[in-house]
Amino acid sequence: MKSILSLPDYVRRLPEKKRELFLRLYYVNEDTGYLKVPKEMKKWVISRFGSVKAVEKQKVVRVDNNITCESALFNELRAMRPIESNNNGNTQKFIKEKKGGNFCKPNTNTARDVFGRVKGKNSTTGSNIAKYDSLHGLVIFKEHNPLKFKLKDVKNYLETAEKWIKKGYKKHPERKYPYIMWNCLWKAGASIVHGHMQMVLAKDKHYGTIEKLRRFAEGYKDVFNSDYYDDIYNSHKAVGLGFEKKSNKIIAHLTPAKEKEVIIFSKNLKNCSEALYRALKAYLAMGVESFNVGIYLQPLDNYWKMPVIARLVDRGSLSNNTTDIGGMEMFAGSMVVASDPYKVIEKVKKEF
Repeated sequence: MKSILSLPDYVRRLPEKKRELFLRLYYVNEDTGYLKVPKEMKKWVISRFGSVKAVEKQKVVRVDNNITCESALFNELRAMRPIESNNNGNTQKFIKEKKGGNFCKPNTNTARDVFGRVKGKNSTTGSNIAKYDSLHGLVIFKEHNPLKFKLKDVKNYLETAEKWIKKGYKKHPERKYPYIMWNCLWKAGASIVHGHMQMVLAKDKHYGTIEKLRRFAEGYKDVFNSDYYDDIYNSHKAVGLGFEKKSNKIIAHLTPAKEKEVIIFSKNLKNCSEALYRALKAYLAMGVESFNVGIYLQPLDNYWKMPVIARLVDRGSLSNNTTDIGGMEMFAGSMVVASDPYKVIEKVKKEF
């Protein structure tokens, strides 16, 4: 199986036109880190990493997006590093113990928006009690367990979210920039265990990352007379990190926001729902317990040359004491990544 640590070799072997496109978009560099392990540590190093040699000479691959300046550093040993655990029980037991909270009775125990609730087959909306933005709603799932969902559930959740967005826009036409997010469990920033999505509608301009992406894509079109989103997909496909299914283009991202990032490019939200479900199903098969989903949508009164973009990341084991974001991610803008995109795309493909 391919490995991200061999990406420079894969790029070098691409046909000329594909290699030129890839290198237009991405900078790839391989480097080596050296260290010396004292004899007192060797037994522990072997038990943890397999060999002393693997630790004393480490390969690191850096990938940068030349257009957006997104950056990632890959080292497979990061996945093997020692991490303290606070696991006093299993996740499913904890989820079950939290059943019966406010979200289990949303009609009476959650606030509603001034324009009322939107009811879905297996969900209902509420108004977030502590808002990110002035118009900030929830899709509260009928199913308490946020890790338990079927295709029909995901389709319904997104349908309900889209209806809320349209209803909110009708009431507040100055708020025309929608964004949907699904934060699953506390590692992903969810303060409530019960399954739920969130929606926000901004005014004046889109949220920062989405607005930046629009500007980068428009600048790219002006300079290269080519579609940025198509070229991103085609570059990933060229090195074995992308595939297309039912008009959805799916990639394991080369400059991920965090572990196991998958990006789905779709023509609309309805079309995106099945691909999102299958990508999340692959996540669960990989042992993912906590994840973030962010869905970029076009302005409601305007047409951008932008597909619906769903981004997914794994937020790590719920039993780990460590967070997955440190000083490199927070301030240097380079993501330190332990997961291999080639392993991710292989698992995701199996669900399609």
